[in-house]
Amino acid sequence: MTTLEQSFDPASPEHPPDPHPLFHRMREQAPVYRHENGRVSWYLTRYADVQRALRDPDIGRQLERLPDELAAFHRRWDHDPLAMVRRNMFNLDPPDHTRLRRLMAPAFGPRTVTTLERCIHQEVDELVDGMAAAGDGVDLIEALALPLPILIVADLVGFPIDDRDRLRKWSDDMLRSRNAALVRRSGLAFVAYINEKLDERRAHPGEDLLSQLVQSTEISHAELVSSVFQLLLAGDETTVNLIGNGVLELLRHPDQLERLRARPGLIDSAVEEVLRFNGPVGHSRPLFAMADVEIGDCMIPRGDIVVPVLLAANRDPAVFPRPDVFDIGRTPNRHLGFGHGIHFCLGAALARLQARAAIGTLVRRFPGLAMAVDPADLEWTPDLFLHGVRRLPLLLGKRK
Repeated sequence: MTTLEQSFDPASPEHPPDPHPLFHRMREQAPVYRHENGRVSWYLTRYADVQRALRDPDIGRQLERLPDELAAFHRRWDHDPLAMVRRNMFNLDPPDHTRLRRLMAPAFGPRTVTTLERCIHQEVDELVDGMAAAGDGVDLIEALALPLPILIVADLVGFPIDDRDRLRKWSDDMLRSRNAALVRRSGLAFVAYINEKLDERRAHPGEDLLSQLVQSTEISHAELVSSVFQLLLAGDETTVNLIGNGVLELLRHPDQLERLRARPGLIDSAVEEVLRFNGPVGHSRPLFAMADVEIGDCMIPRGDIVVPVLLAANRDPAVFPRPDVFDIGRTPNRHLGFGHGIHFCLGAALARLQARAAIGTLVRRFPGLAMAVDPADLEWTPDLFLHGVRRLPLLLGKRK
């Protein structure tokens, strides 16, 4: 096992806005990096190792699969203020994961996504109209990236559009606040709201996902609440960061921005390149070695934590030529921005569609689009899990 010349502390409250130089060093010096802080975590930075870990059945998410003493050890460290809503496919292994994903999958199939496409473009147009009416200076995150996924996921699940402000506030509190008491308070409020809506659908079912799930006999109440909770939060923050990071990278690479303007058909591959180059999720949720697992030249003992770093894997020169070059026409582009294996993001097609609509509309409507601040002054999320800017001040300039 090799070591880093400079220690990497994943528990640090702040990380550099550009973590890629560090990831390059980790991949070269310690691609399977052992970090101990009461518990032992192994950080993986090579593409092949990350891909392998995400599909290895001996690396999982469910503590119940570990011996009682190891599971109890991890629970003593777990101070998750949202533990009451973790019984969803994001945190489960087969067979529970398989059962829940099968129930959820139709809501994210091609037919549903196609149906939502018109709604997405309509919402984007309305939000962008609001940006234009507000004046030259605007925060992209506040004006477009944050409200869009809340509107779309709320519509998909079956939440009233009038509740979007409440849903957005709860989402912001839970995902953007580092205050555990606030996170738990908002989480409990959201759970109460979900229970209220479930009762309404039991009495008056409709055509939405909530109505379909509440009538299923294959899902428990705890799983139902947790799954709806996951849909809102996972679909929200991932898409927010994808839109924000996408606009930021185009503005930081004006040659690629002009290339997209000249060839709007590149929007699909542009979104894929954003997912690779500076994706919305830094690493997967911590996994657990369910058996002794050998990765690289390291033997990871049963019970240790395994953390596949997606951002690092997506710039591995063994897979991506010129990995630090932002190329919106890159092909092939086998990035891991949405994960891999059985936990590949169920809402990937919906997130892509929203990003294509939002970024494509901005590029078309605002030929003078520019940063209103120095990119070096942007504030990024403080941890490596969710990776994006908190605000993205823009100048809209001349518009169409």
